[in-house]
Amino acid sequence: AFVSTSSICQGEQVSLLWPYIFSKKLEIHFAYEPFNWSNNAKGNAGVTVIVIGIQNIIDNTKFLYKNNRKIEVKSISAYLIPGKSTIMYQRKTPISQFPIMMLGSSGIDGGHLMISETEKLQFIEQNPLSEKFIKPFLSGGDFLNGVIRHCLWIDDTDVDEASSIDAIKERIDLCRSYRLKGGRDAKKGAEVPHRFFYRKFKNTESIIIPRTSSGRRNYLPCGFLNSEIIVSNQAFVVYDAEPYLFGILSSRIHCLWMSITSGKMRQDYSYSVNLTYNTFPFPNISTKQKENLNQYVFSILDERAKHPSKTMAQLYNPDTMPKGLLKAHQELDTAIEQCYRLQSFKNDTERLEYLFKQYEEMIKKDTLFAKQKKTRKKKV
Repeated sequence: AFVSTSSICQGEQVSLLWPYIFSKKLEIHFAYEPFNWSNNAKGNAGVTVIVIGIQNIIDNTKFLYKNNRKIEVKSISAYLIPGKSTIMYQRKTPISQFPIMMLGSSGIDGGHLMISETEKLQFIEQNPLSEKFIKPFLSGGDFLNGVIRHCLWIDDTDVDEASSIDAIKERIDLCRSYRLKGGRDAKKGAEVPHRFFYRKFKNTESIIIPRTSSGRRNYLPCGFLNSEIIVSNQAFVVYDAEPYLFGILSSRIHCLWMSITSGKMRQDYSYSVNLTYNTFPFPNISTKQKENLNQYVFSILDERAKHPSKTMAQLYNPDTMPKGLLKAHQELDTAIEQCYRLQSFKNDTERLEYLFKQYEEMIKKDTLFAKQKKTRKKKV
């Protein structure tokens, strides 16, 4: 038996470690779920740990210890839940019929293309034409904490017009100097100092997903953004997304999936596109079901709008979450889970077991499809 940081049973480390252990005909025969550990040392850094027992494969009862309860199970997965030893591997595309999720845009600009609220007003006061080249800019932290920032967003076709404005030209020249002193990518960007180096922005409505979220929250706070907002690479973004997808990402069952597939630092989750979003098993649903989910999404947005003075972090603090918002989420949860099955789930363990079974079935079909596609190519 071993005491370990809980990270070996979360996120990417599962696929790096546990296939090797299981290949030695070993299995987990008991485990204590993650708990906080600290000692009396000076400058002590508390960590989240697990206690986990490994044995040769034996047909006997296994035990999970959770919240001072001892649970008997037939088998324990590498994620410390009852079930088979299914391992989640990174995927570049969603296994479900979801649009692509990606990191937002990145400047590599030394901050010279960034503009504060005060600077924005100064730019516009000096030259009203500069407003055309200023867009709202949002990171995951900005979204959660209600911070307002802006950036210069200049298309290649508008460089001459933008450069005719002295304040903007000065920022462009500073960005060029910064990039010339930087690494290989930065030097390439010096040829186009007027724009962000990594441009992912699309002129459509989008969904923003913070890269980091507190493990205390019962839901992952997501947001609908208008087509003018630039999302930074400190957040993930889905463009051309329909409201029902917002509902899926905001659901409790998706948050549970995140809790075992994404990495975690102490109590904060580091959301993973390849391990969480792209592996999340969700059934194909009809247009009517999507429209039904949309109504629950609009209810959540309406409840948020009733508290304009509160930040997302405050709204989704489990201790202070408004009752109306909590109720709207719970109603959405029921609607989301009915997309899987009409029978209610007893608890989170049953939810995760069901999700793993769905994932296994979808992987088998996906693998079969990949083999068939490869065979067709060979025949051609």
